[in-house]
Amino acid sequence: MDSWFRSVWFIRILSLLLAGLLWVTVNVDNNTESDSLFFNDTPSELEVMENIPLEIRFNSEEYVVSGLPQEVSVTVEGPASTLTPVVRQKNFTVFVDLNGLGPGTHEVSLQHTGISNQLAVTLDPKTIEVTIEEKVSKNFEVNVDYINESKLNGELVLGKAKVAPARVAITGSSSVVERVASVKAIIDIEDAADSIEDREAPVKVYDNQGNELNVLVDPTTVQVSVPITKRKKQLQINVTARGGAPEGVIVSSVSSSTKEITVYGPEDVLENLEELPEIPVDITEVTEDTTVEVDVPVPDGVRAVSPEKIEVFIDVQESEEQKDEDGTT
Repeated sequence: MDSWFRSVWFIRILSLLLAGLLWVTVNVDNNTESDSLFFNDTPSELEVMENIPLEIRFNSEEYVVSGLPQEVSVTVEGPASTLTPVVRQKNFTVFVDLNGLGPGTHEVSLQHTGISNQLAVTLDPKTIEVTIEEKVSKNFEVNVDYINESKLNGELVLGKAKVAPARVAITGSSSVVERVASVKAIIDIEDAADSIEDREAPVKVYDNQGNELNVLVDPTTVQVSVPITKRKKQLQINVTARGGAPEGVIVSSVSSSTKEITVYGPEDVLENLEELPEIPVDITEVTEDTTVEVDVPVPDGVRAVSPEKIEVFIDVQESEEQKDEDGTT
């Protein structure tokens, strides 16, 4: 035995065996401790996370995708120390990769990234059916659609609207763009009292059933101007002499250069109004040709008249008695 310990090779071999034994002992202890923490001290937990956004990876310049849910459910299971940060922070991504797929209907699997591989992950749904279509773009004229028009003051009239820009680009799948029946700028006129100038209005796109279509609109808003005027009607006037002229004075005519008066009011009043009442002109103190200003009467139900006053010319003719007196003189 003493000779063995004096042997260099024996010492080397013994040192190697002891080193190996120490390494095995340390690693077995570490593995045992790790397994104990994972399987015994930290029990597995399960959490379900709803309403997780679904990311779509595809060529958005060329294609439009339909059939995809906006949100999915994610179930994770594993040790609490790993699971809890994932559930709290939700700093992971659930996505579907459509790159490399062309137009048509495809069944694809959902994927995820950013979740520790120590957790078991279940996605719901696991697979989805999507439809990929080529993206098309087309220009459409924008018309104006009024809301609360029935609440507009009955004395006001809407003129022809101007829209800038007059046309917008509609982009979407070919099947949806083909269904476009109308493109409208929406204007609320409930409280309108004066003309609308350059009001920003959202643009909506509808099919022939009145359903709003999910398409891209460029621009999404337009500037709308709408002339709003008071409801009016033109009526002819009739001036008549009232009262008696002074003795010896003969009034041959009363007339006005104003031939029509504009009346303003509700539609139902103006529809039934065909003429103005006679405009009386007092001649009781007229002795010679003269021009007088008289008020224009306002018919029942009418809000205003324009002009409110008119000039009336009174033409006076001399009597025979005056002529004789003038001739004597």
